[in-house]
Amino acid sequence: MALRCPREFHYRYVEKVKEEAPSPEARIGKVVHAALEKVLQGTPISEAVTEARGEMKNEAEHKRFAVLEPGIGAFLERIADFRQRHRVSRQLVEFTLAIREDLSLTQFHAPDALYRGIFDAGYLFDDGKLAVVDHKCGERRTSLSFTDQLEGYAVLAAALFKNLRQYWLGVHWVGEGALDWAAPVSAQQVREELAPRVLANIEAAALAVDDGPRPAPTDWCLWCSYRSICPAAHDMLLEPVEDDPPPDWEL
Repeated sequence: MALRCPREFHYRYVEKVKEEAPSPEARIGKVVHAALEKVLQGTPISEAVTEARGEMKNEAEHKRFAVLEPGIGAFLERIADFRQRHRVSRQLVEFTLAIREDLSLTQFHAPDALYRGIFDAGYLFDDGKLAVVDHKCGERRTSLSFTDQLEGYAVLAAALFKNLRQYWLGVHWVGEGALDWAAPVSAQQVREELAPRVLANIEAAALAVDDGPRPAPTDWCLWCSYRSICPAAHDMLLEPVEDDPPPDWEL
């Protein structure tokens, strides 16, 4: 967040401004994540889906959920097949991890925690491999565009599971029932490449915040919880004056 928009970070973590109600997409995403968590932990799909449907507030949200709902059952079937074909020793659901500056393990809410993360779903193999999956409810990207987040999961996992040899990192696109995997990463790559990159990103985020709470307008402003009070978001959302020519992208 600090890298994306220092102003948003300032609102949330420095001024501690109460967030507006989340956008419908964000709220539906949380409901779907909760349903996936429940079914992976043994709740019957029908029960989890019925509960999720009850969280929808209007017809538009029901229609959006109807698009995502099949992905819940499809993912459970995929995981069941996956576990039959591989020797999975442990399933991790909503699994929390935190590390110190020296990359050693610490408690999630400890004062010395430098970096924290939560796995949506993870699977430990008997042969020293770990697969971590992150659920996404938005539109599927053509490329794996959550590299920093996924690499961070590998760095966190390395602090706890010392004997891992290889990491598989993937994104589950709920709406399409698709699972995209990055190239497998070795333990050596985590130590020598990923860990330094994560620490560099944290340092860059700290410097961005130290430079002051400047806004960084992007398309993200449409989903930001502080768009009603941020001048930059307000300027982005203003309708053009009728006599003004349309911007180039509308020509």
